[in-house]
Amino acid sequence: MSPIVKRRIKKFFLWTEILFVLVLAAGMGILLGVFYQINKLLPPDQALDRYRAPVPTKIWSSDGVLLAKLAAENREPVALEKVPKHMQQAIVAIEDARFWSHSGLDFRGLTRAVVTNLSGREMAQGGSTITQQLARNMFLSPKKTISRKLKEMLLAVQIERNWTKKQILQAYLNQVYFGAGAYGVRAASQAYFGKDLEKLTLPEAAMLAGLVQRPSVLSPYAAFADEGNYDRTKVRRDAVLQRMAELKFIQPDEAEKARKAPIKVLKERPRTIGFLKAKYFAQYVVDQLREKYQYDEDILNKAGLEVVTSLNYKMQKVAERETKRQIDAMRRSRRVSEGSLVCMDPHTGYIRAMVGGINQPWEKYQFNVASQGRRQPGSSFKAFVYAAAFESGDHPGSGVAAVARPIRMPDGKYYAPHNHGKSAGMMGYVSAFAASVNGAAVNVYMRTGPRKVNDLARKMGLNGRLYAYPSTALGTTDATPLEMATAYSVFANRGKKVEPIAILQVRSQDDDVLEENRPKPGVQILKQRTVEYMDILTRAVVTSGTGRQASAVPNAHGKTGTSEEYTDAWFCGYTPDLVTVVWAGNRDNSEMVRLYGGTVAVPIWTNFMKEAVELNPAKKARPLVAAAPRRERRRRRDPDTKPIAVPVTADGSDRNRVRVTICPDSGDLAGPDCPNAATEDFLLGEQPMRRCDLNHKEVKPPEPAPPPDPNAPDKPAVDQ
Repeated sequence: MSPIVKRRIKKFFLWTEILFVLVLAAGMGILLGVFYQINKLLPPDQALDRYRAPVPTKIWSSDGVLLAKLAAENREPVALEKVPKHMQQAIVAIEDARFWSHSGLDFRGLTRAVVTNLSGREMAQGGSTITQQLARNMFLSPKKTISRKLKEMLLAVQIERNWTKKQILQAYLNQVYFGAGAYGVRAASQAYFGKDLEKLTLPEAAMLAGLVQRPSVLSPYAAFADEGNYDRTKVRRDAVLQRMAELKFIQPDEAEKARKAPIKVLKERPRTIGFLKAKYFAQYVVDQLREKYQYDEDILNKAGLEVVTSLNYKMQKVAERETKRQIDAMRRSRRVSEGSLVCMDPHTGYIRAMVGGINQPWEKYQFNVASQGRRQPGSSFKAFVYAAAFESGDHPGSGVAAVARPIRMPDGKYYAPHNHGKSAGMMGYVSAFAASVNGAAVNVYMRTGPRKVNDLARKMGLNGRLYAYPSTALGTTDATPLEMATAYSVFANRGKKVEPIAILQVRSQDDDVLEENRPKPGVQILKQRTVEYMDILTRAVVTSGTGRQASAVPNAHGKTGTSEEYTDAWFCGYTPDLVTVVWAGNRDNSEMVRLYGGTVAVPIWTNFMKEAVELNPAKKARPLVAAAPRRERRRRRDPDTKPIAVPVTADGSDRNRVRVTICPDSGDLAGPDCPNAATEDFLLGEQPMRRCDLNHKEVKPPEPAPPPDPNAPDKPAVDQ
């Protein structure tokens, strides 16, 4: 070979080596550049430590019942120490046998996956370790691409450098998807077996571990419709048991025994997410969280808040049962389809029970009658009329004409309410209120002043429109059951108003208290004398008036209400420690068949309160009526009369009230000529002292009121 040829060959190999080095350098540079760019997209080490998996917000009753779980993912984090050992071993055995020895990447498994993918010409296997899967679930998308795989590998190394193996396994067990909407091993245990994680058996743990590969295909919930799917679940479970035996996690005889165990899962997936119990109340709480605390959807669904509410679930169950039972009993005969109930503690404002509806599908309408339904309160509004009169100086012995003369309205027309039943002449406030006499209420309303009455109703809790019309005295305004409960709580709380409270405490995932609502001192709305007088009036409704059935509840007080066209029926009642308001009607405002508050609402109230008084977690013992201040007891007595007053109870235990015989026409002590004498209960010192001096033989009843004008702007309420 000539020297020239040798030089040319040497030069060729030289340039070939140079080109190879340049190509190798360029390839390494490109590869390093790719890794550098990908590495810039990875989260910093601090982000790993700060990372929290999405955790649902839970809403609890005050007695520890889960009412709602709000989550984008059904997840229940759990410490590794509380995961059964065989559950940990099953996951490691089937997903990453060398988990405890590798540093994030398993090159043997990766090589096997590459060969499989190349032979099948598709990304069939990933060869991912538990650490790689965790990295993908935490920060990456499940889409199978080369760039995602490179990121996954780098993240796995980063995670292994920052976390211990136990931390990685714990995070994985809380992160991975098991199918059936369950993320994490605790949620999966509940979804498939309805049991606590700590009670999982070996066959059950192996079944769950086997689902991780392809949960949508291997889930046993399709087994009841497709026997082949049941077989796939069992085959996969048995493969997990075999692998556990090969790795000596369990003994061969244990594996054999577990393989013979049948797969038993719940026939229906339990509802473990969303609104679970007391749905109307839970939705009311969520609305408050969104509006009052400005919690958006991400916070509610992912932040793992623990919300403790004021609801007592034992009382709630009674409320739902009794409301539905009574309404369903009258559904056909009286054409009533819906009911609502609100119970609250008048001293703290805690809402103890809330029935927002009973027969409309909550998932479809989600309209809470208790907090959103604005309905005519009917005669239950009369309590505010008489309370305003007492604030102005009247007392229970004051007299009022039972029939209201026609009142000229601004448009020139006349308004005259009708009384139901025979009511004429003069009446005392107690009798007029107990019998729910419409004419008397309108007369008191006009005499006291519409503005005074309406202002007091607003102060006590009514937020609807209140017009200065005579018919307003009969409840032609609108109010929600929650507003009425707030207003009546003023009577039960000795004249002080407290705002209703649904949320007691909001805690973070770390158990830090974010919000806390403690009871606040009430705002004094009514004078003590007014409260004492209203106790007498509302008690008379129960003992001798339109709400007599409620007398089965000790110390019951209240007022019935029925709207003119029988579209709304109410009973607003209270005991010393609970206020409960019941409404019945139809959501479309259609007319019921002569259904009164005393007919439908009082039975619901009575049956509920019989149990609620005993279940109330804040039972207090306090006197029904406080003694009147000494200076209010001094009253000029008629020297020629000596009133006969006896204690209300036979044994004299209630010495703050007395029972006297009065004339309903004058409101004074009955005389020998009084034809309709009746006994009434009065606060000691406030009973009538003068003898009736009316000449009943010459008294003429007021002129009968003309029939109401059908074009009048308002229709009066009725109440029987």
